[in-house]
Amino acid sequence: MGRWRIATWIAAAIWTLLMLRLMIADVWDETNGMLFFSDPRHSLSDLIAFALTQSLGFWRPLPTVIVAAVLHFVPAFAVSWRLLRAINIVLLLGAAAFLLRTIEAWSERDERRDFVTLVAFLFSGSAVIAAGWYANIFDSSALLLIALAFFLMTRSRFLLAGAFLGAAFFCKETTALALVFFLPLIAAGKLRLRDATVTAIPAVVLGLAYFGLRGRIISFGSASDVHAFTPQYYLPSAMHFLESFWRQTMKVALPAILGFAWIVLSLVALKKPRVIAAVVVFLLAATILYWGMFLDYQDGVVISHHNFVGRLFLIPVWLMIVLMAVERRTLFLAILLVPILWGGVTTYRDHVRFQRGYRHIYRLAPVTIYYPTKPLHDTVRGVEIGNLPNAKLALDPRTGQLQPRR
Repeated sequence: MGRWRIATWIAAAIWTLLMLRLMIADVWDETNGMLFFSDPRHSLSDLIAFALTQSLGFWRPLPTVIVAAVLHFVPAFAVSWRLLRAINIVLLLGAAAFLLRTIEAWSERDERRDFVTLVAFLFSGSAVIAAGWYANIFDSSALLLIALAFFLMTRSRFLLAGAFLGAAFFCKETTALALVFFLPLIAAGKLRLRDATVTAIPAVVLGLAYFGLRGRIISFGSASDVHAFTPQYYLPSAMHFLESFWRQTMKVALPAILGFAWIVLSLVALKKPRVIAAVVVFLLAATILYWGMFLDYQDGVVISHHNFVGRLFLIPVWLMIVLMAVERRTLFLAILLVPILWGGVTTYRDHVRFQRGYRHIYRLAPVTIYYPTKPLHDTVRGVEIGNLPNAKLALDPRTGQLQPRR
C-alpha cells in the first residue's frame, strides 16, 4: 500500500473521530424528531404511515422512515440522536468510497489525487454539518444513492443506476442536479449520450412519480411548502450561492470578489470550453433549485438556522469535485482546499458553540427559557423554550449563552 493510500485512510479515520467528538447535544429538529417519533403512544406502523403520507414542510419518505424506525426502537434520548448521527457518518463515508471508485474508473488510478479528493469531500462545511446533525440524513442518503448510481454507471449497469437515482428523489429533491450533471460528464467524454439516456429513463420516471406523489401531499411552491419561489429572491440568492460555493457556509459576508474568484478558478481549471459551458449550465440549474434559500448570512450569530445551511452545498459541490478529479485537476483541487477547509473549520467551531448552548440548557432541566425564534416543548427532560414572558432566563442567539432576563 502506497503512502498516499495510507494517508487517505488516516484522513478518513481523523474525520470520523472529529465527527464523533462533535456529538455534544441534540438540537432543533433533532430534538423535535425524537419527541415525536420516540413517543410510546405511537406504534411503528403509525409512524411509518405518517412518514409516507404526511407533510413535515417537505416529503422525503425514505430517510424519514429510517429516522422513525430508529427512534421507535431506540427511544432513549442519550442514545438515539448519536446513533442517527453515526448513520449519517456511515452514509457519507460510503458515498465518498463509491465516488472515489467512480473517479478511478472514469480516469485512472492516482493515489495522491484520491487523498486530495477525500479531504475536499469530508473536511468541507457541507460534510461537517451533514454528519453533525441527523436531520441532514435527507442529504446524506440522497448523496449515497447518487454515488452508488455513478459507480454502477462505470460498470455499465445503466438501468440499475437509473433506478437508484430515481430512488434518491425520495430522499431529497436536489437529486435532480445529478441528472443535470450528466451534461458535464458527456462534455468531458466520460459518459456517452446513449448511456446517459438509458440511465435517465428510469430516474426520470421515478422522479416524476415522486413529484406527483409529493404534489398530493404538499402543493408545490405553496405557503405550506418549505421552498417557495419568490421572483425578487432569485438574484440575491443565486449570487450568494455562487459566492459561497467553495466555502460551503454563509458564516460571514466576505468580499464577493473572493468567492467568485474561486468559482472562476474552478472553471478555468477545466480548460475545455464545452466542459466549462456544461458546468455553467449545471451551476445555473443549482441556483434555480435553491431559489431563495441563500438570502442572508449568519453574521456571527451562533444560534441560527444559518448554522445548518452548509448541507445545501453537499450534492452540488461533491459533484463538482468529482468532475475536477476525473479531469485530473489535482493541483487546482489542492488550491481549492483553502476555502473548503476554512468553511469546514468555521462550521465545526460554530456547531460546537451551538450545541454547547443547548447542552447547558438540558443540564439545567427542568427549566424555562425565553427564546421565541425556535420553541421547544420537551416533556421528557422538562425544557420549555419559546415566547415565555415568565421565563427568568433568555438564550442569547449571538453567543449561545443563557442570560438573566430583564
